[in-house]
Amino acid sequence: MIYGLLLAGGKSSRMGEDKKQLLHHGQSLLDHALDLLQGSGVNRVLISGEVEGRDFIPDIYPGSGPPGGIYSAVDFLASEKEFNDSLLLVIPVDMPFLTVESLKRLVGGIDSYAACRYENKIFPCVFRNSVSLYKHLQKIFADGQVKGGARSMRALLETAQAHTLKKDGLPENVFANINAPSDLPMLEQ
Repeated sequence: MIYGLLLAGGKSSRMGEDKKQLLHHGQSLLDHALDLLQGSGVNRVLISGEVEGRDFIPDIYPGSGPPGGIYSAVDFLASEKEFNDSLLLVIPVDMPFLTVESLKRLVGGIDSYAACRYENKIFPCVFRNSVSLYKHLQKIFADGQVKGGARSMRALLETAQAHTLKKDGLPENVFANINAPSDLPMLEQ
């Protein structure tokens, strides 16, 4: 089973407006990302963060960033007893140039590893949804809710000893994200 987790709960403070509603080729970044996950072969899409009019997984610890969204999703899946070696493909809403190919390659690259990502990139990434991931997330959040350190995405991927894939053949803009008004011209591409 492959779950697609869309991280859509950010405050968009640098952008000054809700990033998930920005348009890229006439489609909101939210709808684009959902279509991308569905086209990548995931069996079920989960949305982390409050999205009006959609089913979503509320944050256990609001404002705790991507690790908090992942923790909330893994906790939700634990409540449904979904640790059967399923995968959790994670993408943020603000990466409009990701492709189905890049996501399928990532899922295909996890093999027996606990996690997988592209070299020098945090997102997209894929985790093996496991009891050990859940326990690790519980521990780092029990230790406090201060962002960074053990609660950063980088630390989470390092702890999972994420397998790293080369970006062979993928254009660099695949990994671009839209964070600030100065990035808005990229949406015209």
